[in-house]
Amino acid sequence: MTGFAKKSFLERMKLALKDKEELRVPVLIKEGTTAQKKIDKMQSDLEKEKLSETQKDLLSKIKIHELGLYGEKSVQFELVNAFIPIHVLHDLHLRHDEWKAQIDFVVITRKFILVIEVKNYYGNIHVTEQGDFIRNVMKGKKVVFQEGFYSPIRQIERQTEVLRKLLQENGIVGNKTPIKQVVVFTNNRTILDLKKAKEDIQDRIVRVDGLVGYISKELKKSSPVQILDNRMLDISSFLMDSHIEDEIEKTEDTVELKLLGETVEAMANPKEEQSATVAAGLEEALRNFRKDRAAALGMKAFHIFSNQTLDEIVSKQPTTLIELSTIRGIGEKKIEEFGLEIIEIIQRQSSKD
Repeated sequence: MTGFAKKSFLERMKLALKDKEELRVPVLIKEGTTAQKKIDKMQSDLEKEKLSETQKDLLSKIKIHELGLYGEKSVQFELVNAFIPIHVLHDLHLRHDEWKAQIDFVVITRKFILVIEVKNYYGNIHVTEQGDFIRNVMKGKKVVFQEGFYSPIRQIERQTEVLRKLLQENGIVGNKTPIKQVVVFTNNRTILDLKKAKEDIQDRIVRVDGLVGYISKELKKSSPVQILDNRMLDISSFLMDSHIEDEIEKTEDTVELKLLGETVEAMANPKEEQSATVAAGLEEALRNFRKDRAAALGMKAFHIFSNQTLDEIVSKQPTTLIELSTIRGIGEKKIEEFGLEIIEIIQRQSSKD
């Protein structure tokens, strides 16, 4: 790739007249380097480190950054195998005046430029009507606590604005050229709840396996521009020339690193995730048992056992009548009436693990 050379109006007109639409497949213009360099540096530090605690910390950080890199590589794979005429630039560090941006992907299509932010962590992510991103930490089917994290939509809006100003103020694109944006979640364990999110936010969040479909759908819409081969190359060359290697570090948000870290732990300990599924199934089975028994006896469900008792059974999962008798709210009478049935329910759910 040669460096970008700014052209006069006459030169641009001549190129435009000669421009063609021959490209039929994706072209990977730039591969990412930042994440791999960080990993290599930590690997080097690990080899020199003598303290076991520091080694442990470095190993943890390496796994977290490898997970983030894996997410970006999965997006790159989808893009370069899309069978769409696009230019793909991965990991761009841009500066315009006092503004800086690290952009995971810029994709140049025939009708628009697309900015992509990649997120590779799992969890129950809920987006509110106000556009807040909330992560729900679950225990069975109950929300134990909630934590918010910086909106990836706001993050990508800032990145897009830096890109827009850089391109427009250097005369690379006009103000009619659409610059779209999308946040891509790459971990299939991420549960996204967008039901209450505004439509413009829903439209900018996709899973990695839906990314190519998203681009194809957007390409079917009308556009005020048609970006032919030379123009695509012109934009890509300018962005490559504008990229500032190693100058801009991607902001490592504490909550995002925490989410990535928990993803690493879940992948390393799949039994924990299976246990969470079993706990959810056990809670549902116990609720159904309580409801049916209460209906048969003509009483309220909480008279069979309370929610507090139910939660303790799910948490401790007793396997004998003696263990069951230690649960608050389960006395001798209830042990005698339905203790064996509770143990059988627990055993059935545990066998699914």
